[in-house]
Amino acid sequence: MINLFSVAGVILFACCIVLILFAWSARRSSIISTWILFNAGVALWGLAAFIIGSTSNVVISSIWWRIAHLGIIFIPVFLVHNIVLICDFKKREILLKLIYGQAIFFLFTLFTPFFLGPLKSFKGFFYLTPKILYFPFFFIWISLVAFSLVILFQKTQTSQGLKGNQVRYLFWALLLGFTGGITNFFPVFNINVYPFGNLFISLYCLTVTYAIFKYRLLDISLLITRTTIFFIVYAFVLGIPFFMAFGLRGKLVELFGYEWWLVPLATSTVLATTGPFIYVYFQNRAEDRLLQEQRRYQATLRQASAGMGKIKDLKRLVTLIVHIMTRTVRVEYSMVFLNDIHAKKFRLGAYRSRQVRMKFRSDIDHETALVRVLQETQSPIVYDEIKQRTQDFGDLKLARLEAELKAIDAALVIPSFIDEKLVAILVMGAKVSGKIYSSDDLSVFSILANQSALAIENAQFYDEMKSTHVQLLKAEKMATIGTLADGLSHQINNRLHAMGFIAGDALDTLKLGHNLPMSLEVKEMILDLEHALNRIESNVQQGGEIVQGLLKYTRKDDGSIQDVALDKLIEAALEMTQFKIKPGEMSINHEYPSDLPKIRGNFTQLQEVFFNLIDNAYDAMMQRKAELKEANYTPTIKIIASGSINGHLNVLVEDNGMGIQEQDKEKIFTPFFTTKLSSKKGTGLGLYVIQRLIEENHSGTVVYESKYQQGTKVHLTLPAA
Repeated sequence: MINLFSVAGVILFACCIVLILFAWSARRSSIISTWILFNAGVALWGLAAFIIGSTSNVVISSIWWRIAHLGIIFIPVFLVHNIVLICDFKKREILLKLIYGQAIFFLFTLFTPFFLGPLKSFKGFFYLTPKILYFPFFFIWISLVAFSLVILFQKTQTSQGLKGNQVRYLFWALLLGFTGGITNFFPVFNINVYPFGNLFISLYCLTVTYAIFKYRLLDISLLITRTTIFFIVYAFVLGIPFFMAFGLRGKLVELFGYEWWLVPLATSTVLATTGPFIYVYFQNRAEDRLLQEQRRYQATLRQASAGMGKIKDLKRLVTLIVHIMTRTVRVEYSMVFLNDIHAKKFRLGAYRSRQVRMKFRSDIDHETALVRVLQETQSPIVYDEIKQRTQDFGDLKLARLEAELKAIDAALVIPSFIDEKLVAILVMGAKVSGKIYSSDDLSVFSILANQSALAIENAQFYDEMKSTHVQLLKAEKMATIGTLADGLSHQINNRLHAMGFIAGDALDTLKLGHNLPMSLEVKEMILDLEHALNRIESNVQQGGEIVQGLLKYTRKDDGSIQDVALDKLIEAALEMTQFKIKPGEMSINHEYPSDLPKIRGNFTQLQEVFFNLIDNAYDAMMQRKAELKEANYTPTIKIIASGSINGHLNVLVEDNGMGIQEQDKEKIFTPFFTTKLSSKKGTGLGLYVIQRLIEENHSGTVVYESKYQQGTKVHLTLPAA
């Protein structure tokens, strides 16, 4: 015999078994363990209700009523235990001892004649009758349930964010479930009401478990609305056929005879078919009103994500992203961090805040727990979820992640991926409205983030192309100057020679007149002229040496390999620096033995290496001198060399200049990257050229070692002759 009581029981049993398996697969904690036990008690009641409602045997019914109370006795006990853990109730140890003690007492009296009496017939099956101990049991049972609801209601007044939403789920679901479950006691106390509420316990149980394990929750008002619509619709869908079958049975028999049952059957078929459509219609109408603001900004974000790819300027793009997120979604603030692969950091690209004086973090290291979790999961991270899981499980990794999220005051973090590459991180504060981020929000934000990743990568590529184009133009100009250097050097040398001859002839003429009679004033004037002409001759000679050095440097390399003395290389490099470095501006210390082996290599290429090293060292020392303004600071370059047993020469070029900042060390050999004070002072090609010439052309090595504001050391290994 199947009736509504037994159907509700089997549904409840099946639902609880699924929930127990689901909870068992989760990471274990005291909250989850007590919830498993609570579900086990409800499942036992559901199984017993199914058997009781399905049998007409009074003995079997009597046995299963007592088995059912094995679950009924402990249902409120496990519930209170679970609730006091969730709400962190003080002095819970004493409370738990008391409630477990009373449960054990009633468990021992369950099979005595003082708890349950003979069964009575009720609506086609056998129902229990109470004895003297059942009345205090029922009072305690109701009190424990009420106690749980009161604690939860108080917690709803003080909890915010995810925790607040979770507690509200618990409160409303428990109120709903036990309101339905209490109808099972009506027949016990001779209240002639069918226990229809038994059907709703499975729905309540499902809702509560969802609230505990599924941290990314919908708004509680939306849940209440959906539940209310569900109850109203299915009260008609299930209630009308039920009323026809039991309340109008006599009239239906009079009208249709033995075929009367076809009427409620046909009605239930029609209602069962149309019920879901009616439910969906009213649900959509209700959600349109409740989620009007959310769907509005989600539509705006979808439109914005579609148009981001058209923006080529990176700064404008990331500024637009944070502007849209802050203004459209109405959050307290938003930030975009861009991936800097060379520095191994995510650097702040743009931010927008409703608080004018709010301070923002400038970067996030690649090795942080936040970045690692984003790389592993490729999913948004909600701070409230991480905080709740940290409290539930006590996991150290989750605790570190929570601390990092708290440090940047992040309510939500969304990664922007292109394939497996994390391009950017979008950080958002809490909503101004105080509402939580829903699953729909996270889906829309993830779409926006992925579209942003493509747009950001395109904008970065566009910026790099512009920078590369500018540097290539500079390099082309330098190449053009190098091509013209031979002819220019010849023309300049001709004029310098002419000036030298003229100055020499003038000196000879003045010297011939030394023995001629003249006044003291004329003699002093002639001496001044001789001094000036001597200076002209000296400067002409120095100018010629500079031109010769430039000519050697720019002439086409013949590619020949020869034995080269280190002294000759340094001397040739210094000749090239005379046009830039004034005598006395810095000192160069040579610290190597006179019998140092020669270098086996190409003279022109090695001259270029040492010229670039000395030129870079000079710029770094002038920067330190200008910025730090240290007393008694002397710009100094040390060149230290020694032979090695493996047929190589080790050369160290050390300066006491400004040094290289930590975030720039990974990029020093990157073409067109420069650390000099302005783009006019460097093309960013010097160190790149040094690396190529040493490692590829001479099979050597070049290693940089630098400390900011202290200096730089360059270790070269070159083949010895």
